Amino acid sequence: MWLKKTWTQVRRSPFQGLAGIMITTLTLLVISVFTLISFGSIQILKYFESAPQVIAFFKPGEDLTDIQIANIRAQLESSGRLNQFRYVSTREAEAIYKEKNQDNPLLLELVDYNILPASIEISGKTLEDLPVLKNMLTVQEGVEDIVYYEDIVQSLSNWINSIKGIGAGVIGYLTIESILVILVIIGLQIASRREEIEIMRLLGATGWFIRLPYILTGIAYGLIGSFIAWGLSYLLLLYSTPFLAAWLQDIPLLPVPVM
Repeated sequence: MWLKKTWTQVRRSPFQGLAGIMITTLTLLVISVFTLISFGSIQILKYFESAPQVIAFFKPGEDLTDIQIANIRAQLESSGRLNQFRYVSTREAEAIYKEKNQDNPLLLELVDYNILPASIEISGKTLEDLPVLKNMLTVQEGVEDIVYYEDIVQSLSNWINSIKGIGAGVIGYLTIESILVILVIIGLQIASRREEIEIMRLLGATGWFIRLPYILTGIAYGLIGSFIAWGLSYLLLLYSTPFLAAWLQDIPLLPVPVM
């Protein structure tokens, strides 16, 4: 019975209903998009935070002994700031170089492990740990160069925080706007049926009996809008995933295949 009354309410005011559904769809679609962007940005940040953020290069052609590697690792671990540690020997550096330049035979002939440096790649537990770890590596014997990616990770972190702030503001504004628009629409429907409502009261109808169809109408607008927004969000995610996968390459996001 109540579903029939709700459907009657929606059908009596099709343009008002369309306005309510459209504003609800827009709000929920924006919420979905910002949620996906925030989730993806966090995944990208985690990827860069887990990747080597400080790389120390040693003298070309010279490998560190196991004792030297163990001592450096122990010093870094004693700070309590080390997350990942990896030593790359000159032979491993040669293999990496050949893999990246396998399509260029000339470059492969010019370089061997004797002119490539060994390196230590590390990442910190937080961005604040990187300067300390960098300074600890700088003073190690044989270190000739330090590559430091703090600016990239910090810029990405600031960008993500900006997205979250802007998204929260836009979502809050649209949510309030949607609620107000639906309330106005329901109010207009009630005003246009004032005489009908008065007759129902005279016949002994309770307040809830009169109000419930209008409440259900507002809920119906929200549900219809949410289903439409969900469908649009899914299609957006479905068909943007191949582009994002090609652009971001090794960074894992949402593996949604194109059907």
